Amino acid sequence: MQALVWSDYICPWAYLGRDRTRLLRSLDVAVTPMPYELHPELPAGGRAIRPDGRMAKAYADIAALCTEVELPFATPRLVPNSRRALETAEVVRGRWPEAFDALDDALFSAHFVDGVDIGDPEVIDAIVAGVVASGASAVRTAVDSGAGAEAVSRSMALAHDHGVAATPAWLFEGELVVPGAQPRELFERIVSRLRARTR
Repeated sequence: MQALVWSDYICPWAYLGRDRTRLLRSLDVAVTPMPYELHPELPAGGRAIRPDGRMAKAYADIAALCTEVELPFATPRLVPNSRRALETAEVVRGRWPEAFDALDDALFSAHFVDGVDIGDPEVIDAIVAGVVASGASAVRTAVDSGAGAEAVSRSMALAHDHGVAATPAWLFEGELVVPGAQPRELFERIVSRLRARTR
């Protein structure tokens, strides 16, 4: 069984969604992560998060849900513009595909565990160097030249074609969209029913 999942590295629900993707993979579903820029309007320097701001309850809820599934989580202090991080991941996927999963993990962890600014090119370079040691400078050059931008745009166009307007969202077998980090039991039922229908 095949599934796509659209995510943005700055979306807390997409971060929790990594647990759902992990569950799907344990059920032998081949899940391919896809980039989706959730907040293109964010400035290059990002936006500070106020501890008492409108997102405070959402982050508290996410923290509790992450604790339930043993996923480390720390409320970030900044919401960065994620475009460069998404494009960087697509360059790595295209040129060093064996390193993509590690970079995907590292970018999520950098934002939601370590609290670093993944909108900063220097921070991204350091993260890339940890997974593509021999190609970090080549990755930056490729991103600066626009490589990766088209892949992100294509991914978002495909998402929109399927009615996806937020992250996370899973597309099963090219036809069934499941939006949001729904309960784990729902994903188990979906996989079971799709397999039964195929049989």
